[in-house]
Amino acid sequence: MDILNYLRNASICMALCYLPYVLIFKRLTFFSANRFYLLAIVAASIIIPALHIKVTEPLIVQHIDQQIMPVHNGNIEMEHLLPIAKQQLNWDWLQIAGFTYSIICLFMLVKMFYSIYKIVRQGRLSGVIVGNTRVVQNENTNNSSFFNIIFLHNKNAAGTEMEQVFTHEKAHARLLHSADTLFIEIVKAFFWFNPFIYLIAKAVKEVHEYEVDHVLKNIFNPKQYASLLVKLSARPAISLTNQFSAYSLKARVSMLFKVSSPGYKKGCYLLILPVLLLAGYWFSIERVYGETSVKKDFVLVLDAGHGGNETGALGLNGHYEKDLTLLLVKQIKLVAEQRGIRTILTRADDRSLDIHNRVDNKADAYISIHLNSKGTMNSQAHGMSVIVSKNSPSPLSKKLAVNVKTSLQQLKKTNEVDLNETSQHLYTLMHNKAPSILLELGYINNKNDLDYVLDPKGQHAIAEKIIDAVVAYGNSK
Repeated sequence: MDILNYLRNASICMALCYLPYVLIFKRLTFFSANRFYLLAIVAASIIIPALHIKVTEPLIVQHIDQQIMPVHNGNIEMEHLLPIAKQQLNWDWLQIAGFTYSIICLFMLVKMFYSIYKIVRQGRLSGVIVGNTRVVQNENTNNSSFFNIIFLHNKNAAGTEMEQVFTHEKAHARLLHSADTLFIEIVKAFFWFNPFIYLIAKAVKEVHEYEVDHVLKNIFNPKQYASLLVKLSARPAISLTNQFSAYSLKARVSMLFKVSSPGYKKGCYLLILPVLLLAGYWFSIERVYGETSVKKDFVLVLDAGHGGNETGALGLNGHYEKDLTLLLVKQIKLVAEQRGIRTILTRADDRSLDIHNRVDNKADAYISIHLNSKGTMNSQAHGMSVIVSKNSPSPLSKKLAVNVKTSLQQLKKTNEVDLNETSQHLYTLMHNKAPSILLELGYINNKNDLDYVLDPKGQHAIAEKIIDAVVAYGNSK
């Protein structure tokens, strides 16, 4: 999966799942349920976009006698012979973005592990073992805890107040709140660009405090405990530690005395199910049109248009048709062989071919891959075309063409796919006894079409749809 798309989809999932918490659940006193909810939506947002579920649906085959548009009178082969220009790379910005993303991720992970090291080291050097905890006194400006290491600062508290503080931090340790914090910090390192992970991290911290406060109000006098919260209020110093009275003091005091939410309101948490189902539908499910395998011994020949000195069409940023058609046929071959289809390439590298060597009469299907270019650079012309010869030796060429057109129309990128019948002398279509078609898979002097063809995910999507059509065609012969 494309990492950029994955990060985007996971971030959208986090945003969608966080909204119900802000609108509904945050006001409820089900603190343990809210804690689980926040952690669960982060985990679900990571997992759902990583899933890839293919749902196979039958390819809708149209009647062959549908209206077929005639190709213009210009020469298709000559249309691609544009002036040669120096090829330029178009992916530097992606490499820079990927490098920057990785450096920031690494920095945040190193920072987190260094903080853990400092906390553990301080606990071992200065801590006193009390039961199953290490207590460090007056080494930190705040009362806080990290797993079983508790930091106490008794400058402004003494006696029963320190007992309340110690019990508070012990409750954090018993409820394993530090494990939640570590999980969120690791996710934050990989989604540092997503504002919602910071909002979720803050919400988790608040819920931790609400949960502990709820435990302590049943042990100590709530009014005295609330007064202690105000007295010892402090800003957090170390993000990995649970800080006494550090988060949303006003909200904590309000929650401390708030009447418990009625039990039936727990049913509100079921509202997240439609959100998760919607996210799973959009980000995890891929519809595959057509069958998954074809009859044994089926042979597909793929012809990458042009090659060598025949550069073909010239696209934006100096991209040549001959290079892109080779990328596409290799991707199609990969998908075809995964489906058990024997595939032959007329050329597997950048070489010139005699037109006679592009013909293969023993194939079950022959597809020539091309790209278009028309008008000025960054032209408005766009879309794909399926071309079949009126004089094709095989009567099945039209059937293959219709199947491919129908399948390509399922691409999310575009449904603008023309089916054209030509009387021009296109050698590969007129001299192949095998069912033969020519595909124009976009205009490479149109930015959107070129970006789609350059994108590995776009290449794979095109290949999937072509092979879906080939499989449907092969099994219907």
